[in-house]
Amino acid sequence: MPISEPLRVTVPYAFQLSRLSVDSRTPGWQHPHDLRHSRISCPNTNRTIMYKQISWQLLRIEASAHNEGESAQRNVINAPLRLITSNGRIRIALKKNSTDGNVIHARIMMILEDILWVATLPQLQSAIAFYSHIMKLVKASQGFGNIEVLLPARTPSSLAPSNHATETGLAPNKNFAVFDFNQTSYHLNVKKIDLHLCDDAHSPEVYPPQWDIESGAMQVTLHTLLIDVYPKTPAAADRSKWVRYASPNPVTTFLEQNLKHHFARLIENTVDETTRVRLTRIWPQLMSFNVVFRVLDMSVQCVSDMQTKRDSLFNLFESDSEAKRKFPGEQFVLHAEFANFFHPMSDSLPVPPPLTHVQFGPFSLLFDKRTIRWILYVAHHLTVALSQVEAPDMEPLPVTDFKLDLLMPKVILRLPDPSSDSRLPHRLTVSLSTLSISNRSTEEQNHFTLLDTHLMDYLHGLALPSGKDILRSDLLQLNSNMTVSGLEEGDQLWLSSSPMWVETDHGPDTRGLLLITDVPLKASLTIRKDQLNVFVEPQTTLSAIVDHFQLLQLLRLSDDISKFADLLSTDQKFLSKGKTSDTPAPTVLLVAALAQAKVHLLLTHGPMPSPYEACPAINEAINTIDTNSYSGFIIDGYPQCKISGSFEGTMMHCN
Repeated sequence: MPISEPLRVTVPYAFQLSRLSVDSRTPGWQHPHDLRHSRISCPNTNRTIMYKQISWQLLRIEASAHNEGESAQRNVINAPLRLITSNGRIRIALKKNSTDGNVIHARIMMILEDILWVATLPQLQSAIAFYSHIMKLVKASQGFGNIEVLLPARTPSSLAPSNHATETGLAPNKNFAVFDFNQTSYHLNVKKIDLHLCDDAHSPEVYPPQWDIESGAMQVTLHTLLIDVYPKTPAAADRSKWVRYASPNPVTTFLEQNLKHHFARLIENTVDETTRVRLTRIWPQLMSFNVVFRVLDMSVQCVSDMQTKRDSLFNLFESDSEAKRKFPGEQFVLHAEFANFFHPMSDSLPVPPPLTHVQFGPFSLLFDKRTIRWILYVAHHLTVALSQVEAPDMEPLPVTDFKLDLLMPKVILRLPDPSSDSRLPHRLTVSLSTLSISNRSTEEQNHFTLLDTHLMDYLHGLALPSGKDILRSDLLQLNSNMTVSGLEEGDQLWLSSSPMWVETDHGPDTRGLLLITDVPLKASLTIRKDQLNVFVEPQTTLSAIVDHFQLLQLLRLSDDISKFADLLSTDQKFLSKGKTSDTPAPTVLLVAALAQAKVHLLLTHGPMPSPYEACPAINEAINTIDTNSYSGFIIDGYPQCKISGSFEGTMMHCN
């Protein structure tokens, strides 16, 4: 039952390590026969790298949330949250100045083996309470005064970068250069993570009407999770010394273009000549704080319950292993990087905004109604849990230059009731080679040719429920300036794609039948407080070929999606207990402008094939048809006729 006032919770937690050991290692992380083999030195540069390893047999973390002020029976509001891993280790490489012993850089890597975590919905609520408790401790610690610690003075030689020759004037020897690193970094490497999300509710009263998922569960599997943190690295430097990192790549290209763009804009907007000269001189010294998040392979199963059989399990999301093998080198299904910039010698000079680049794919995504319904059910309960804890005030996230690249995405929709006739297609697939979304506009991406007065006059005559004036205003500004005024920075997104094609098939590993041929898309998404305006413009002629069975399944799919939307609305009303939200539902307006569309409709000519097509009389009637007497052809042994149409200046809207 929702609680009107925030809960005051205490979070007891435990951290346990079993069979902890610390020992020295060789540069190859083997046990040394002699302690002198646990370090490597370079007399040319007076540098030494030492290798240590911390290992443990079992790591156990447990936390639970308790409601203060309630009776003992209702004291525990959430189940204990447990995370257990085995055979973990931390590898530490310390780079020191062999003259005075000062530490120059460190490379710290935590390596974990397989992690299996079964999390129920109450345990996720415990995780939310635990996070809130930790953040409150962090905020409270900021109120204490800084403690001054006297450190020994560091000599100039200890401050010299490790990738340059020191006072000796000599370069490092070859053996030392192989293991050398020029910056401090932190790394996490997890071989495999199996996460099982479970709904352990057994009372039918807590479920919405027509609920067909009893004690649902979903499995998420991650293979080779890598997280790398580089606190201080030259923004424009190469990344050849980064761990398990191939450079250059699309991320480094986007970073280089982004730095050039912002430097040119800063120089253009700087009026003072002295500041301009200083900015030009200090710009090559720009530093960045980088976080790299990568996943080699990933799969997410559709929701299952106690009645689900093994052969009925499907993947909601899975990486395309066959497509990954076509890429050169090691291809991660998820590669995300976050960068924050600063000048090491000045806090007054302007810096570029933070940068975020995400590369996702290749992958396939299945539209599964039961899974979507269950995810929304779980998300509602987690939202309620967030509203019941005393969350600390968080600073708003800074606006970043953002880009999302989807590589070879494929969206699969299962068509309704294909078992009634073997000729009906089973699936509808939408495929692309690349899809890019960014909040930084370029002239090439944002050139729309159909934004003209004819489109504006058409929109003016539409009877939309709401938001028509805002939509026309946004499109007018988009036509003239390519950017919309009155928005917060980052509230306008630009989308561009390679040619998209749509086809139907009869299941995995079957030949697809083309429905829509290759058509590249460009779009603009304008995000306002209570409204989302989307403008889509195909860059070539839209050509579609639809036969009788595809048309029948598309009509059924449209009706099926409409009923599913009504079901989700019923679920939301049930979960909210009839309460109406003070925030109005956002308005979504979609405008698609087509310069030309060609549609070919293939209909059966002559006797309509039926489930009794094996009857000799019907087969004889079909075979006696003179296929030269009409404009048509034969598909699967059945004569077809073709109806073609061409439309120019087509505009569609959806609200």
